[in-house]
Amino acid sequence: MLGGEGCRPTTADDVAVLVNGSLSVMRYLKMLPGEISGISHPVWLDRLNVVTSDQTGIFYPLVARGTYIASGMKLGYVTDYFGNALEDIRAPEAGVVIYICSVPSMRKGDNVAFIGVISAQAY
Repeated sequence: MLGGEGCRPTTADDVAVLVNGSLSVMRYLKMLPGEISGISHPVWLDRLNVVTSDQTGIFYPLVARGTYIASGMKLGYVTDYFGNALEDIRAPEAGVVIYICSVPSMRKGDNVAFIGVISAQAY
């Protein structure tokens, strides 16, 4: 069994968040009438840090999207096709997991995770 989110299907809640967010942006831009729905406690990000794999094999995520992480925290690991550990994937800096690969197949250089580096100030 995979850690984190694993290979899960898209849920109705996932779709609702995307649709409602898109409609709210369209209302903000005056493309649609209606009230803008904001986020009560937004997290402001300075940048995205893309984490890639140095190995080809099978990836096992250990964190889920939305997890707050510390620098050096283990995000997952890669094994060869026989289950032998090849690489631990660690966070290069603290932040929040925006994306974590949920597909087991991994090639050298593939994206493993996107880490949103949290801003010290709101924009």
